[in-house]
Amino acid sequence: MGDAESSLVASERVVKPLVSVIIPTHNRADTLPRALDSAYGQEGRGDHFDLEIVVVDDASSDATPSVIRAYPEIRYIRLPERRGVSAATNAALQVSRGCYITFLDDDDVWLPHKLRVQVPLLTAHPDIGVVYSQSLVRSEGKEEWLYPEASKALSGWVFTGMLMDNFCGHHASLLARRTAFETAGYFDETLRSHVDWDMSLRLAFHVPFLFSPGAVDVYNLSPQGLWLKRAASGMGRADAARVIEKALQLLPNSPQYEEIKREARARVMLGAVYPLLLAGDLAQVRETAVTTLRAHPWIIRHEWARDTLGQAVSTFALSTTSPVSTARELCAEIRSAIPSRTLWNRWYARCTFGAIWADTARVLASSDPARDRDSAYAAAIAIATMPSFLRRPGLLRLIVRGVLGRRADTICAGWYMRMRNMLGAAERSAKAPGLR
Repeated sequence: MGDAESSLVASERVVKPLVSVIIPTHNRADTLPRALDSAYGQEGRGDHFDLEIVVVDDASSDATPSVIRAYPEIRYIRLPERRGVSAATNAALQVSRGCYITFLDDDDVWLPHKLRVQVPLLTAHPDIGVVYSQSLVRSEGKEEWLYPEASKALSGWVFTGMLMDNFCGHHASLLARRTAFETAGYFDETLRSHVDWDMSLRLAFHVPFLFSPGAVDVYNLSPQGLWLKRAASGMGRADAARVIEKALQLLPNSPQYEEIKREARARVMLGAVYPLLLAGDLAQVRETAVTTLRAHPWIIRHEWARDTLGQAVSTFALSTTSPVSTARELCAEIRSAIPSRTLWNRWYARCTFGAIWADTARVLASSDPARDRDSAYAAAIAIATMPSFLRRPGLLRLIVRGVLGRRADTICAGWYMRMRNMLGAAERSAKAPGLR
């Protein structure tokens, strides 16, 4: 047999990986077909990988069974009584046969290239247990954004990083080996929300992750979804705290990990403001932020805490008729929660208030033009609080806009371009031969 024939025989022996797609569903007959079509529409299906779709119907009372009949290839399991999304997902995992596992919510969709990108990565890196990418998040009445931010997404042994930031909490964006679940265990059926984060943490403790940038799915974030409903009810915070405590039990009880545990508990407490902001429950946002600071005033030394407070206060202020007065009132509440006994405390408090006013300025600038003067005022307070913010040209532009109106954007853009060109020319001259 010649070399060409040997290569052909070898290629024919290559087994295409089987990918199991887990879709739990409950009363989503209207959106389920869109999700299923996005799975069947994956580029490379049949050529580079095979697909097994397992739908577990969590006792739906709508037309879900009729929808499934239009897809004869689906493995369909109907639970006799409602058991929750975790139980439905576990039922699908137990009957699935793929060496690779992935998930899709019944109201979300995959982009056509998801598996074409992720399957080869997992195949080429046998040491990796999970490949994950970004989701394009769509929220009702809000702009789209990518989650997680590429700068915050980690690769490798990411357990400690994931304790601090839930950067792989939407499982439609991941592809995992079956063996990873056999090691980490199945989904916690006693949790009502933050189930994906709990699973991601357990996976991250046992296997390395690989981040592949770029959106691979569309995550339709609805106020009627379980995550935001639990957040608005106040129960989401308890769920998140329980997830963190479960994960922290995996770490040794030693002084080396005490600071990690302390910060993780504080971060999950303050991080509760994010779903509350998305749910529009601003009263709970205010209470959560102040309560967290009173319990853990030391967190203001961390940039993540200052950023969170800035987003919380600016969003709350924008919802009122007098945003500047509201921001000033909230800053006073925050100041009362931060001890000022040491110089460092006072310094980090200034950093916090500078971040709050800078965020308030930006939020006001992106709203009604009638608020440009308020935006300029907030930007001026941010710079007066933290003079180093003068290096942020965006804040100076907002101040100029407040004086000259929005025509200042064109003036400032031209000025920034001239300054950039001058700096570039100076750098090139410095690097020229004879001037070194």
